Amino acid sequence: GPVYVYVKNGRITRMEPLQLGPDDAESWVIEARGKKFSPPRKAMVSPFTLAERSRTYTSERVLYPLKRVDFNPKGDRKAQNRGKSGYKRISWDEALDILTDELVRLYQTYGPGAVLSTTSSHHNWGNIGYRHSAFLRFMGILGSTVSDHNPDSWEGWHWGGMHTWGFAWRLGIPEQYDLLEDALKHTEMIVYWSSDPESTTGIYAGQESTMRRFWLKELGVKMIFIDPYYNFTAINFADKWFA
Repeated sequence: GPVYVYVKNGRITRMEPLQLGPDDAESWVIEARGKKFSPPRKAMVSPFTLAERSRTYTSERVLYPLKRVDFNPKGDRKAQNRGKSGYKRISWDEALDILTDELVRLYQTYGPGAVLSTTSSHHNWGNIGYRHSAFLRFMGILGSTVSDHNPDSWEGWHWGGMHTWGFAWRLGIPEQYDLLEDALKHTEMIVYWSSDPESTTGIYAGQESTMRRFWLKELGVKMIFIDPYYNFTAINFADKWFA
């Protein structure tokens, strides 16, 4: 969720959820089974977002190019010491020279199929490393083996939508909350099969789904959990748990 970020002397000092005021648009309201439901007037921030300040300033963050102290790219590489010997800081020019020389060596020795290129799912990799950036164009010019990992952000609900209620790309993919009103009005039971959303909402929407599960419980919707573990969501919401 969106946050306010307070900065002093170029450093983040505090982060807090975005608060909606009287001048902002009114919140939506869903009427279901004689009750009204509306979201709070603040962002439901995820733990991942709240950790950004710590991630930014941690001493473990690598800010500069590093090279293994006993690594000689033009001589003895001492590969047996990977993970054992330490690292030293090098200049960006030296790092780019090593990268360029290694790419040339690989292409000349093994061909483009020996170079694997892949990208992240999300924006934290920056504009250069992201899938819609210059990276794929660059690797496309050189030639490489492309590894396109599972699009974990949307594949499940996209294909679930196509095969369950008929939405497809050409119709426009609905947001994941578009079924909330239907669920509040008509659902009698929800089955969570190997599903623990309380533990897996660390990136998107904060604890919005937690709030909605409380609404469903308020309406008397039964929640059944099938999982070998008595997971966190089941602890809070299960009417029955099957291991």
